[in-house]
Amino acid sequence: RADFVTMLTRAYQMNDYVGGGSFADVPAGQWYSTAVSWAQQSGIVQGVGENRFAPMDSITREQLAVMLWRASGSPGSTQSLAAFPDAGTCSNWASTALAWAVERGILNGMDGRLAPGGTATRAQAAAMLTRYLQ
Repeated sequence: RADFVTMLTRAYQMNDYVGGGSFADVPAGQWYSTAVSWAQQSGIVQGVGENRFAPMDSITREQLAVMLWRASGSPGSTQSLAAFPDAGTCSNWASTALAWAVERGILNGMDGRLAPGGTATRAQAAAMLTRYLQ
């Protein structure tokens, strides 16, 4: 999660952002602290509950889609996810973001599945970020 937020921060050229975040598990001075703080203050991340960001946890495909969706201003989507047999496994808080990401070609299925709770590899995260920026 810290890796992806850091990539997103660099994509937005916010490397010199100065501000304070409030996640209990993101201490000042870590390589990811500034990036997480910027993403939190920008409304891109809200944490995983209990005032935690879980920076060292793997990022799921739906978490990644939600971060990109929020970075875009949380736009609506008319895309249906019904073509994916696992669409019903999407978290409620991620369904619009996933539909938006599919609609814009940012997120593609894996073997015909959406795999929203599956871990996004670094290659998948980089590909999604690249498609988002194009």
